[in-house]
Amino acid sequence: MNKQEAKKLEEKILKILNTHLTKNTKLITAVSGGGDSVFLFHMLLKISAKIIIAHVNHQLRKESANDAKFVQNLSKSHGIKVEILRTDIAKLAQKNKEGVEETGRKVRYDFFNKMAKKHQADLIITAHNADDNLETRLLNFTRGASLQGLLGMEIISSHPPKYSPQLFRPLLDIDKKEILAYLEFKKIPYRNDETNQDRKYSRNFLRHEIIPKLKKLNPNLIKTSAKNTQNLREIENFLNEEAEKWLKKNSKTAKAKTLLNAKTFKKLHTALQKTIIFAIYKTQIGHTKNLESSHLEDILKTLKSPHGNKKKTLNSLTFKIKNNIIEVS
Repeated sequence: MNKQEAKKLEEKILKILNTHLTKNTKLITAVSGGGDSVFLFHMLLKISAKIIIAHVNHQLRKESANDAKFVQNLSKSHGIKVEILRTDIAKLAQKNKEGVEETGRKVRYDFFNKMAKKHQADLIITAHNADDNLETRLLNFTRGASLQGLLGMEIISSHPPKYSPQLFRPLLDIDKKEILAYLEFKKIPYRNDETNQDRKYSRNFLRHEIIPKLKKLNPNLIKTSAKNTQNLREIENFLNEEAEKWLKKNSKTAKAKTLLNAKTFKKLHTALQKTIIFAIYKTQIGHTKNLESSHLEDILKTLKSPHGNKKKTLNSLTFKIKNNIIEVS
C-alpha cells in the first residue's frame, strides 16, 4: 500500500463513520488487539466520537494476558478509558456443554452490553470486515439458515437477544488484506492470535481450507458474494414489506396472543408465509438467533396439515391452528 491508497482507504472509512456518528455519540469499542480492531481504533481516533474500549481476555492461550496488556497500553497512550473482562472461556464452555466459539461470543456480547449500560453508550462498534461476513454467510449456508441468515451481518443491526444497543460494523465492506496492508504501511503494531489458525474451529476451517479454494474459481469472491447478498437483501425487503401489509390487515393481538386469519394465510406464497412467521417470531422472542429454514418449514407443515397434530412449539413460542384461526403465543 502507498500513501495515496492509504488516504483513499481512510476517506472511505471516515465517510462511513461520519454518516452514522456525531461528536456526541458514545461508543463501546470492541478491541481484541488484533489487526482489525486496532485498525478500527485508529480510524475512530480521527473523528470526535466518545470512545470506551472493551476487551475480553478469554484465557484460551498463554499470550492472552499479553493481549490484554497491549490493549491496556494502547488505550492509555491515547487517553481512552478501557474496561477488561478476564474469564476462562474453555472452562465455561465445558460447564455449559457448549462450543468454545459460541461461549466466547455470548460472553463478549454480554460484556459489551453491560458496558454500554454502565457508560450509557449509544452503540457497540466492532471490527468485522468483508472476509468475516463472507465466512458468516458460508457458515449459515452450511447450517441451513433462513434468508436472513444467508444475508450475513449488516453495518447497523439490532443486537442479539435481550440486548438494547445497536451493533455498528463500519468495516463490512473492507477486505482483510486492505486492513493489514494499511497497518504495515503505517507501521502500526497489533497482536496475532495463533488460535485463528486452528482448523478445529468451523470459522477457521472455512477461512483456511475452503475459501482459498473458492477464490481459485473466483478471485473476486468477496465482492461477488457481497453483490449476491445485495440481490437477496432486495428480495428480503420486498417480502418484509408484503408481510407487514398482510399482518396489518389479517392479524390482531389479544391477551399476549397473535391471531391470524388461517384461510387467507394458506392462500399466500410459501415464501411470504415463511416471512410472516419469521416476523412474528422476531417480534415475540426479540431475536431470530438460531432460527433456521427447517424450523419455518416445520411450522408451515403443522399449519397446513389437514389433520393430526395442529400444534408446534419453537423455543418458547407455540403455533397452533383451530377453527380457521392461527394462534401464536
